Amino acid sequence: MDELWLWLFWIASLAIVYPYFIYPVLLLLIRPLLFRSASQADDSYRPTVSIVLAAYNEEDCIREKLENCLALDYPAEKVEILVGSDASEDRTNEIAATFASRGVRLFPYTERGGKMSVVNRLVGEATGEVCVFSDISELFDRDVLLKLTRHFADPQIGAVTGNHIYNEEKSGMGVGTKFYWRFQRLQQSIESRLSTICMCDGTIYAARRAWFVPPVNNTINDDVAVPLGIIQQGKRVIFEPQAVARGDVLQQTRRFFRQKIRSQSGKYQNFFRFPRMLFPWPLARFWIYLSHSVMPVLVPWFLLLALVANILLVGFGGESPLYFWTLCLQITFYFTAILGLLADRLNWYLPLTAIPFYFVTANLGSIFGFFAFLAGAQSAAWRKVE
Repeated sequence: MDELWLWLFWIASLAIVYPYFIYPVLLLLIRPLLFRSASQADDSYRPTVSIVLAAYNEEDCIREKLENCLALDYPAEKVEILVGSDASEDRTNEIAATFASRGVRLFPYTERGGKMSVVNRLVGEATGEVCVFSDISELFDRDVLLKLTRHFADPQIGAVTGNHIYNEEKSGMGVGTKFYWRFQRLQQSIESRLSTICMCDGTIYAARRAWFVPPVNNTINDDVAVPLGIIQQGKRVIFEPQAVARGDVLQQTRRFFRQKIRSQSGKYQNFFRFPRMLFPWPLARFWIYLSHSVMPVLVPWFLLLALVANILLVGFGGESPLYFWTLCLQITFYFTAILGLLADRLNWYLPLTAIPFYFVTANLGSIFGFFAFLAGAQSAAWRKVE
């Protein structure tokens, strides 16, 4: 029996370490061997652009977002802005309607259908060669369209995701979130040159309209479903670090946790809707998808397995003291995460607890997200997360 738990412990440990350490190290080792750039970009390329904005009760920030979009550095005659209001109950429609004279097209839907439903309908109304998607709460840098669209000069590029940069926030959740996304961007920059990335950032990404395959309206993660639909047509999705959207980190842990449950439920949803992505060819694409999209979602289950197996190995009283120390290491890590939670509740700033706190919170959210997916508890209609 102890041999079984020994094998399970080491398999689980390897599965935990792989997506966060082994895979990134392999990417870094490969990077010097990648001689091509992410795309055959052309800085003079100026396709027509449709900025697609799905809104629900955004009266606090929709005016600033629309002003931001209208001030972008791009030929005005080649840009259209479409706002779809998903049965908003505040002044969102009223405020957006005041921009009609400046070319903003408002679609005030009266029945809630969810973000994906709104996005699908807006893309159906769009006329641009490229559709740019964003959250209402995030603001673009002025050159964002120039940086995104230049890659579409390459006929193999189907979508481009930008770089979401968080404003300064001295909190455990803020530090953990910013570290996580820097880590993600490092991987995506290499994956873009190797083959393709397999997910976009919902705050800033662009897709060629001709290759946009409308996901099912109850899709939770449009920023995963849209790129996967494009990839399955044999096209590539890449990361552009200079195309920047800026916004604030979610400051309350419960809101971050709620968002994580929703997003992780959406990832399980997409696993079942895009089974072809698990076909091991092209090999590079399969490796990226398995390592960066699938394995991190499975990590919380391996964390539980590693902890249980480690407790039982110590309980069996094996001769090696190794498992006593690995158990101490796990307990110390989770205790540090609890300290991070306490610091968050008391508004203390303890930087050393930030990463364990973020990591444990995110993985707990992933577990809850799995059960939410099984129960069908996540509605397609979203609520604003502040």
